[in-house]
Amino acid sequence: MAEPLILPTGYGFRRVTVEEIHASIFDTLVIWEPPRRRGTHRYVMGVDVSDGLGMDRSVIEVVRCGTLDEPAEQVAEYISDQMLPVGLAYVIQTIGQYYRDRDGVEALAAIECNNHGLATQDTLQLHLGYGNFYVWEYYDSADPGRRFSTKIGWLTTVRTRPLLLSKLHAALTTIDPITSAPDFVTHSPVLHAELKDFQTESTLAEAAASRGAHDDCVMAAAIGYYCAYREQSGESEPLEERRRLRSEQQAVMAAANAQSVTPDWRNTPTTVDEASHWVEETPEHVDEQMYDPRRHDDSAW
Repeated sequence: MAEPLILPTGYGFRRVTVEEIHASIFDTLVIWEPPRRRGTHRYVMGVDVSDGLGMDRSVIEVVRCGTLDEPAEQVAEYISDQMLPVGLAYVIQTIGQYYRDRDGVEALAAIECNNHGLATQDTLQLHLGYGNFYVWEYYDSADPGRRFSTKIGWLTTVRTRPLLLSKLHAALTTIDPITSAPDFVTHSPVLHAELKDFQTESTLAEAAASRGAHDDCVMAAAIGYYCAYREQSGESEPLEERRRLRSEQQAVMAAANAQSVTPDWRNTPTTVDEASHWVEETPEHVDEQMYDPRRHDDSAW
């Protein structure tokens, strides 16, 4: 059985009882993994904001950015159907401060600013002094140097919604060959229930929750994962593609080891120390063909 998570003081957290969990999952921060202070781990919060009147849900999905060794992963989730947009800013600040990286930088806040989220972001930035926001990008910019705008927050439109959903679908269905895990690991039963009900009769871009159901966790997770993907890749090759390439190289190295053939280390992540363990052996038949005066009679030449 895992050790109970000890939450730090000063964040307004408290451990809830089993009875409270069974009574309601709302207004409770569910943590699957506490922040890792060691290493270069970074965190992103995908936030979908509702009006707080019980008709819709506000959701904060915390995503740990992927690395060459691990895929991106959902590490925490907060859901509320009563929290007002301004009040949600205080929750975001608390969670973001808790999921700081080793340099003390808060988790990246990617807040959907279509409607109520703008009030949340305004309070978080101007009143609470939060300093790490997702900067909006122009995804059709021909010049990478002019890709970033001067605006913060995420804007879901008819053009960016397909971008979110296609990337989320690919991340959930693409399996890493080494870890046998998807590119985006999720844990929330609420998110999984929403994904099962996330339907479309035409294209993936038009997928949505059925009548009477919710898709707030899906959208918050999609925003969180996509912004984490942008954080870890930028203008370079996507991290998951680099991970798969490394897996292929490791398979080649393993095959070479089994055949006792010295591999070609060029363009591989192998270090000098790893390569130095190999000693290239000269085949025996080569020695026999080389001239050795100790084994030959010079008078015969």
